[in-house]
Amino acid sequence: MNLRELAERIASGSLKETLMNDFPAEAVARLQEMGVDSIEKQLEQVIQIPLDLSGPTSYELYQLFYMVSWQQLCANLKLPAEAKVFEIAAGDTVHIPKALDAYSESASYVTANLNKVLTKWFIDKTVGLNISIRIIEDDGVRILDYVPEGTVDVVAFHHAVNDIVQTILSDIEGIDTVGSDWWVIEPQMLRAVMAYHERGELKAAVYGDFIRIVETCAKLLKPGGYMIFDNCTFEGYEDIGYSTSFHSAYIDLTRQWIQEADLSLTEIRLDGYDSEHWWLILRKA
Repeated sequence: MNLRELAERIASGSLKETLMNDFPAEAVARLQEMGVDSIEKQLEQVIQIPLDLSGPTSYELYQLFYMVSWQQLCANLKLPAEAKVFEIAAGDTVHIPKALDAYSESASYVTANLNKVLTKWFIDKTVGLNISIRIIEDDGVRILDYVPEGTVDVVAFHHAVNDIVQTILSDIEGIDTVGSDWWVIEPQMLRAVMAYHERGELKAAVYGDFIRIVETCAKLLKPGGYMIFDNCTFEGYEDIGYSTSFHSAYIDLTRQWIQEADLSLTEIRLDGYDSEHWWLILRKA
């Protein structure tokens, strides 16, 4: 996403209100008072590796970056107004449903969520959106039990590759990812990922299950539909025994694994969407 363009849209007040309906009032007021140059400068401080969320409106600008990026993707890919989007493991993050609502109120959204606490928060955060929203409380690998093949325009993996890898390893390690508070157990999950990686055992442990999820999601797509991955790296990973450099390589790791699996998905690259660390956009034949 072009940061100058995003800064101009924020400063002009042209963004749909629902994109910011859960922002603190003081953050909205501060953004309205900032000029284009100031917003762009702060965006540049926020959107880096790792993300810098230390500023007074950094968290809101980070959210706007992803919401507007996904909204613009819908436009760039010329999705129909009635587009159907499936997001794997949204957790309590609502960037994509908000982006889809801003793109077209005729669209529909489905997510598969296992963690009960995150699902409750997700429901609370999406109140007021006009699009159709469906939450399936089951593992994404069983999504075809709920959504027919060939009916989805976009499958979205928003900051989800790491969540999938963590969940696969948690099943092996006996960590409860369904009933537990995700944010309490996440450091334990991240340390498990790091341990497998450092022992050279990560691919052997997760590749098969990961590819099965991707292959299943590919079956959901209509011909010409898109599978889109994004990734972001937060500060403080080293403090909990994890690795910024490892996490920042998830997009390339995903690209390599999918190419190796030969799933008939072709990568496309768009201006403004960094394909090295931040985005992977695949099109179904």
